[in-house]
Parts: sequence; structure tokens; C-alpha cells
Amino acid sequence: MARNDHLLSVGNEALTPMTSAMTALTTQIDQLTEVADARSSARLATLKTRMENFTASVTLVGQVKAGKSSIVNILAGRPALLPSDVNPWTSVVTTLNINTRTEGDKKAKFTFFEQEEWDNLMVGGGRLGELANRAGADDEMEDIRRQIGEMKAKSEARLGQHFDLILGQSHQYDYFDDELIQRYVCLGDEDDPDINPKTGRFADVTKSAELYMDIPQYPISLKLCDTPGVNDTFMVREQITLRSLRGSEVCVVVLAASQALTTMDMALMRIIAQFENRQIILFVNRIDELSDPVNQVPEIRDRIQETLKQNSIDTNTSVVFGSAIWAEAALTGNPDILSEESREALNTFYLAAGFGDQAPSLDKIWALSGLPDLLLAMNERIAEGAGNRLLDRVRHRARNIASQIRATAVAKNLSEGQGVVRDLDGVAPEEAIAKVAAEYEKKAAELTTSLRDKVLERLKSAEENFVKRATDSLISHLEQNGEQGTWQYDPAGLRTLQKAAYFSFSRAMRKDAGALYSAAAADVEALYQKLLGNHLGEFSIEAPIVPRVPPPLGIGRTIALDLQSTWWRRWWQRRKGFEAYAADYTRLIASEANSITKDLEENQIAAVLENVRAGLSDFLREQKETLLNISASAEQDPNQAALMAGMTPKKSRDDILGDILKDLSNEAA
Repeated sequence: MARNDHLLSVGNEALTPMTSAMTALTTQIDQLTEVADARSSARLATLKTRMENFTASVTLVGQVKAGKSSIVNILAGRPALLPSDVNPWTSVVTTLNINTRTEGDKKAKFTFFEQEEWDNLMVGGGRLGELANRAGADDEMEDIRRQIGEMKAKSEARLGQHFDLILGQSHQYDYFDDELIQRYVCLGDEDDPDINPKTGRFADVTKSAELYMDIPQYPISLKLCDTPGVNDTFMVREQITLRSLRGSEVCVVVLAASQALTTMDMALMRIIAQFENRQIILFVNRIDELSDPVNQVPEIRDRIQETLKQNSIDTNTSVVFGSAIWAEAALTGNPDILSEESREALNTFYLAAGFGDQAPSLDKIWALSGLPDLLLAMNERIAEGAGNRLLDRVRHRARNIASQIRATAVAKNLSEGQGVVRDLDGVAPEEAIAKVAAEYEKKAAELTTSLRDKVLERLKSAEENFVKRATDSLISHLEQNGEQGTWQYDPAGLRTLQKAAYFSFSRAMRKDAGALYSAAAADVEALYQKLLGNHLGEFSIEAPIVPRVPPPLGIGRTIALDLQSTWWRRWWQRRKGFEAYAADYTRLIASEANSITKDLEENQIAAVLENVRAGLSDFLREQKETLLNISASAEQDPNQAALMAGMTPKKSRDDILGDILKDLSNEAA
């Protein structure tokens, strides 16, 4: 256990501005609630709940044996929590839910594959089987079937009659310990008599594991997601890693110092290349295993930056060097766990850092471990990313709700005096309001359809251009070299074209949806003015915030063209004649390119466009409710008016609203 868990607080300073802003915003929402009616109070309560439930998602990815689980264990303050030496069959995503609200006493939840997912793996060989079939790699497909058959037989033997019943289910516990976790996420060696026979009993069929814990040293809620290494026989891990990364705020790529990026699986490079620069942190682990760490670290950094540049990843991406074992020694207060080599490397770093004239200190070992730099980098990205976006959305909604409260108060006062104006060109308020709502719902549907058609057209064009260039290159090779040798074509160009199409869609969406949202807000504001005349004073309704477009992670998924070497030699050997080469290759590349487009469309573009529609729909529904309430103010029950009057605070409602709106606007500036 961690004796020095106070060390986890290092790096919290990056979150202080965000948490302070959330506290101030909560106070302002409470002040608004004091002068709000029941409907607005409920909306304000929802905003408070949204801030209270704020959880930052951090996903760790990397090579097998790079030390991802060890880093997650350190961040959780429990060095032995997750098994850090898992069997290659294991493909379980493990998420640590830190400081999050749970249902009852739930501490652990393990979810199993659905029957359809299991059948896809068992019958079709999963994603790798899909690629092998498409490429006509019969030998590889046979090998895949053999390995899967062995996997299935062992799983059925381990689970017996319960095997079919468990798929699609989940197990929940009010505790977790090493034995429980290993039962679901880590396969044991069946031939090792020292291994508990329960170890790994469910690991083959476990899709995800979730653990719940409280760590008071962290001022916010966190989801730390430990993904399996992407170098995987059936590419199950790659699919799971991609699924985990969608929606993640920070991607920590854990590398082993001895391997760094020079031998890193290219599937991982393709995935992280799709992220924004500020979302990626590279943590180079195990520097304690280097023979000359002080001189080797700069060399490794240079190699990493060169590799990043070659893969079109910003070389300003944060790179942190460290050692999980040093961090564990500091956290547990037990330097004796260090090997002689690790201790020597630590002493070398200790002297290089200028600590030579100071007594050994656990705090300094912690500093040299790289974990403080990692925590600081994570917290900076959380604050400037998801944290700032949440604050912007809540402030924006709070300002609109404050404007609605003001309009409702004006309508109430008018209903007690000269009455609501209702200058709606002879149209009933309900009809005028419904007309505006229906008009913009229709425009949103037209816009999303147009955006979808344009991006799919451009993606299709990218596919066709790439297929043509690749086929032309193949024919040119055949004309020059005949059928001798092996030809291959790098699919990086395809991804570049697809990424350009996706970013063009992103820009168009922000521009067009922003314009639509602004027009809707202006027309809604005009309805308030028509209903209440010039009694509103300074009054505005702000447009909804345009949804965020996530990085196009689907572009990074492996396709058959990435599996060059053995597959392509055999592909080449099985074909005879120019026409067979060109025709078969065209079919293959077109199918592979389309698979990426389909993934982008179904998992990313569709979600973005649905968010565009939903954002406008929610805005219109909320404003419609308030406007209809205002239009009915003239017929308000006198008893209700008297009740509202009795709730009036000491300071006038208008003064309070003015002060709060001013504060909200100043903080957003």
C-alpha cells in the first residue's frame, strides 16, 4: 500500500483555476435559484449536477510490457492493484473510476462479451479474420481459425456449463482485491502449480473491468483507462483501444525506454496521429533499465521527435521520461524494491539533477520518477480542455436561464398591470412560437443531411483518387518489371486524403451550424421582444454552443494494406497476368478504403450530426417552454402571483439578475 499518497497531490496546481471557477459558478447558480421559478430552478439544478459529475477521462495506450498497468497502479496510489504481467490472450480494458458517484456499494463491475461479439471472433476470426478474408490470405485465415479454436476450447473447459450463460452479462461486487481482479482480467499459466486455479477464469470472455475508488489527493473525478497493448494476434485489442479512446480527453502513450518509438507497433502510431497535439502525452517508462540514462535520454528524445515528424505528429507533443519502479519506491516508502541496476541509474540521475549535496529523499525520488511531470501535464490538458468546455457551456446556459428568469419576471409584472404586449402580427403566441421551432428543426435536418452528403462525397472521392493512383503505380511496376519481385503501395496517402475530408467537414460544420444557431437565437430573442415590447431593457438570448468534433480515430485502424511483408508476398505469388493483378488489387483497396469511410460515418460523423440536431432541439424546447409560460402570464392565477410576490428577496429580482449576468459575462470574457 502507499504510505506516501500525499505525493499524488503534486500537479494539482494546474487544476486550481478550474476548480475555483467551478466553485464561483456554483455560487452564482445558487443566487440565480433564489429568484427563479420552479422550471428555471430545475434547469439550474441540472447545471449544478453537471458540474458535480464532471469526470475527466484519461486513457493509457502502448506496447505490451511497456508498463501501462504499472503507471495506472501508481496513479491510483495502489502499486499492486492491476496485474502488470498479463498473458497475451488477455484483451480486457480496465477502468479506474476515481472519486465518482456509484450505485449503492458497487466497487467492481466486470462486463462480458455479447454473444454476437464472441461469435464474430470465433467464427470469423474477428477483425484480423475480416482482413484476411478480404485480402484472400487463406493460409493466415487457417492459422487464425486454429488459434481461435484452441482459445475457445480452453474457455469452455474453464467455464464448463456456465459458458453460454455468461455472455452478454456482467458481475458486480461490493469489494475488489488482487484475486478478484486477476480472475477476470489476467490469464494464468495452466501448467504452473503455483498459480491460483481461479486466476483468469473469466478473462477470455471479459470485455471490460471497472473499479471504483476514492482518492482524496485528487480534487476532481477521474476515469483512468488501462488498455491492452495493441500488438495483438486477432486485433481485438486494437478495436478495444480505439473504442476506449473515443471521448477520452487525454491519451497517455506509454513506451519502454529500451524500445521507445523505433520499434513501436505502427498501429499505435496511426492511432495517436489522429489526436490533437495537446491531447497526447508520451511517457517513456523504464529509464532505470538504461545503461547510461543521463546520456541516453536525450538521444531517445531525438529519435522520438524524428519518428513523430515522419508520422506527421507535432514534435511539440509532450514527452516525459520516468520510471514506474522509482515512483513505486517513493510512494510505498520502500527503496529496497529497487534492483542494483535501478539503484545505480537513480543515483546517476540524482547527481545529474544537482541533488548530490542533499540527503536521499523520497520526494526527490518521486520527482525523478517522472510521475509529477505526468500528473502536471495531464491536469493541464484536463483544465484547458474538458474543464474549460464544461465551464463555457454551464456559463452560457446560466446566462440564458437568467435572461429567461428576467423575461418571466417582466411578464408577471405586466400581467399585474397593463398586460403582456403580444405584438405578434395578429398571430397567436402559441402559433408564432411553434412556427419558429418547426422552421429551425427543418433547417437543422436539411443542414445535417447536406453536411453528411458533402463529407461522404469527399471521402468517396479520396477513395477513388487513391485507388486510381495505386492501380496506375501497380501497372507501371508490372510494365517495367514484369511479374518479378513484390510491389506494395503505402496507404498513408489514403489516410491523408480522408483526414483532410474529415477536417473539411469539421470546419464546415462549425461554420454552418454556428450560423444556424445564431439565426435561431436571434429569432427566439425577437419573439421575447414581440411579447414584451421595450419592457425588457438590456436583454439577449445566446446561441447554443456548437458541438465539438472528436478526432477521426477510425482513420488509424489497421487495414489489409498495412499488413505488408508475408501477406503481400503470398498475395503476389497467387496472381498471374497484368489484368489479374490490377483487377484484384483495385477490388481490395476499394474495399479497404470504404471500410474506413464506413467507420468514420457510423462512429463519428453520425454522432457529430446528431449532436448538432440535439443541441438546437434542446435550445428550442427550453425557450419554447419559457415563451409559452410568458404568453400565458395574462391569465395567471392571482393566488400564484401572490405566492411569487411573497418569495421576492430583499434585493430586487432585477438587481440580482443584473449582477449575476454581469459576473457571468465577465468570467466568460
